[in-house]
Amino acid sequence: MPGGGTPSLHREGLKCAIIAAVTMMRKGGWRLSVYVWLGLWGQLVWGTYPPAAKRALMEVPKFSLLWLATVAATLAGLGVMLREDRRSWQEVRRFLLSERVMWALAGVVALRSVTNLLAIDLTRATWVQLIYLLTPFVAAILGSLFFGEPAPPLTYPALVLSGVGAALTLVADWTHVWAGFSGRDFLGLGVALVSMLALALYFQLVRRSSRREAGRGLIMAQQGAAMALVYMLLSVGAGEDWTAWTRLSPAGWATVAWVVGGVFMLGNLFQVTALGGVNAALVTSLMPLRLVSAIALGWWLLGERLTAPSQWLGASLVLVTVSGYLWFQRQG
Repeated sequence: MPGGGTPSLHREGLKCAIIAAVTMMRKGGWRLSVYVWLGLWGQLVWGTYPPAAKRALMEVPKFSLLWLATVAATLAGLGVMLREDRRSWQEVRRFLLSERVMWALAGVVALRSVTNLLAIDLTRATWVQLIYLLTPFVAAILGSLFFGEPAPPLTYPALVLSGVGAALTLVADWTHVWAGFSGRDFLGLGVALVSMLALALYFQLVRRSSRREAGRGLIMAQQGAAMALVYMLLSVGAGEDWTAWTRLSPAGWATVAWVVGGVFMLGNLFQVTALGGVNAALVTSLMPLRLVSAIALGWWLLGERLTAPSQWLGASLVLVTVSGYLWFQRQG
């Protein structure tokens, strides 16, 4: 096993980190806003997306899966909107026409979707993920500079520590990261930077839309519809074979159901609701937790395990840092 050590020792180290995190949460009457908990669960749910989607894509075309998931998210948003907002369709239409922030959100979502796919095609996925680790920093800076919402105390130190932990978890062999760059790689990294900026702006725009009383259902419906249109065009353009859906195995249907219902419907609902109640910088600071749930599901579903001691150290650092950060927010 690369890096030496035994899996049992590594698991014990992570187990100790989890125990320390839980102890910190319980100490002193741990209570957090429901929005913070929703943000935390939203990040954990979205963390399961890469391994679940990877398993589903063994049987179905990529863009068709994403189209189905975003259509489901749109319908879920419409359901929430009809139940909670109690607006007529005429009122919704007038609101959308008058709120430029909502159209900016739709444009940013479409930009993020396309650039994310392009970046992964142009360069190594590891490099793209390392670029995306900058998202919480950029979201916090955008909120402070342009949206009048300074980051909560200790946000930047927590982001540095959890970012380091996430990077250690993500990369088992750093010699591959420092390998030579080609022109295509530089182009891919540039596209990844644009995608990361779009994601950071997305978090802030969802926050702004919620404060303008857009309603979480309307936000989900509009962003879902924007992405569904993009993925349908990409599927048609790529000439995907949709007959593969008629040959799905039971395991394939189970993973598709989780991607559609768990990630895109429930995960989006958690995330949008959280951004409506707390600072976007706080929600994005929880993003490194996605790696923890990705590791857990990837291990169980795909047999993909952490191989280096540095990866286990990184996962432990993420857990302890995020738990400590939330504990200090509560104390403050």
